[in-house]
Amino acid sequence: MKLKLLIVTTLLFGFLTQAQNLKDEKLMGEWQAVKVDIPNSDEIPQKEALEMVENAFLNSIFNFKGNTVFRIKFGKLADKKMKELFFLDNQNWKIKNDQILIGTENNGFASMRITFQENNGKTYFILPMIRLEMEKLSNDKPSKPKIIKSKSEKTESVDYSKAEIVTKDIDESQIIEFNELENPPLAPECQSKWDIEKRKKCTSKYISMHVSRKFNTDLAAKVGETGKIKINIEFVIDTNGNPINITANGGPEIMNQNAIEVIGLLPDLKPGMKNGKPVNVLYKMPLVIQIAN
Repeated sequence: MKLKLLIVTTLLFGFLTQAQNLKDEKLMGEWQAVKVDIPNSDEIPQKEALEMVENAFLNSIFNFKGNTVFRIKFGKLADKKMKELFFLDNQNWKIKNDQILIGTENNGFASMRITFQENNGKTYFILPMIRLEMEKLSNDKPSKPKIIKSKSEKTESVDYSKAEIVTKDIDESQIIEFNELENPPLAPECQSKWDIEKRKKCTSKYISMHVSRKFNTDLAAKVGETGKIKINIEFVIDTNGNPINITANGGPEIMNQNAIEVIGLLPDLKPGMKNGKPVNVLYKMPLVIQIAN
């Protein structure tokens, strides 16, 4: 699959907007993001994911150099994993059909698409997940193009056939919801010495980043629909820390199934604990996708 600027689990958005005429010379130069707008943010329970996106892009610098090289500098508060996910820096850019395309010739400029919009004296960059209000800091002039080689080695190829889709009969009375458990399941990078809320946020962020790296966003173009799609994902983290009984519904079947496969690829976690014993934990997450016309 082609990795695009997309989700942090519940974040896969596009604004329904009309692209505007844009010329290379108008775009060239440095721009700063002075405001970050995330649609449907009230529907997202993992507020730490919202904060992670906002911190990455607020005050970030987009530089469209005259030699067709694109550089980006994320905000000072950007989470390290956001920087790793968005490997956009030092790629090429071009304008096609009134959209700004980021990438290389070899990858078909598929790393990111930006819609440029001007409204009431303000300029916006519309990304697949957010809208950034931009201020131009400086201009640049056309120069000899510099061709950047493909960064395909940084693009994750996902083998969905390796997903483990396990179903077990479990007494519902023996299942505890993630938010109600004092000792929640822990992702590999999370530490048991942290307080409860920090542990929960850490595990949620880990699952979010896993989905954002592996969900096949190209499927959105195949469903033939526009507007918002909401996929409700549920699974149990069992007493061994394995994801089981995975369900996904609300979206087109092909996207529901991919969501199940992505969770089936989730690495084992440390199981949640109650009274010193491992327990089965129910984890829920919405995946909101809005497909632009």
